Amino acid sequence: MKTRLVAAGFHFLGSVFVISLFLSVVYFIWYPKPFYIIHSVFDAVKIALIVDLVLGPFLTLVIFNLKKPRAELIRDMSIIVLFQIAALSWGVHITYKMRPVFFVFQDETFYSMTKEDINLDEIDATMTLPAIWQKPKSVYVEPLSSEEAMQRLDVITHGGTIEGIMYQAADYKPLSLQGAGVYMQDVLHNDISYEVLLKSRYWKEKVEKFLKVQAGQGKDYLFYSIENPGTFSGIIIYNKKDFSFAGLMD
Repeated sequence: MKTRLVAAGFHFLGSVFVISLFLSVVYFIWYPKPFYIIHSVFDAVKIALIVDLVLGPFLTLVIFNLKKPRAELIRDMSIIVLFQIAALSWGVHITYKMRPVFFVFQDETFYSMTKEDINLDEIDATMTLPAIWQKPKSVYVEPLSSEEAMQRLDVITHGGTIEGIMYQAADYKPLSLQGAGVYMQDVLHNDISYEVLLKSRYWKEKVEKFLKVQAGQGKDYLFYSIENPGTFSGIIIYNKKDFSFAGLMD
């Protein structure tokens, strides 16, 4: 039993190392704060975590026996490791496939968009998808002109359907959330008023709780709607001073 515990312990430590690398990529690159909440990424990785951190070492504890023929022991351990690799590969595939690629600002709202949400063929040549080692890219969609808004309203009035502007990848413009460009100025001037949120029966308590925890005042923050279309809806909060992420409410 002592030998089995040692083998299972080393197996667990090795699994922890591999999983730590995987989670570092997931939580710091593919789904940095707050994207891992918006996209419920833990639901996608929990099976891989259970298999690699629990089931794998447990099976080693059960089957490891130095009295077995060497070939048989290697075969049994190889099966366990291959099973773990399969579970981890599945987790990598799912999390990478559904990772947010663009963080779109359009009309007071941020939208977290995956490759599945947009037509990649429409993206302007100056825009590129984030590489495997890059975080989601922030982009800006210019507001509709009065004429464009009227045309869209006319189509809808006559029973037609129009794709939301945030899905129109052809209109994406690069946006730096820490810069002072013309697009960023529009972002800064189109936040949701703190006073408006306090008048909301749903958001009032959440905003007050946030400010109490932060020991700050409403005027110190910028509030925006945030959407992961069809999955998540809430409020994202930034520090007014440097536009650093401050919080998320749903």
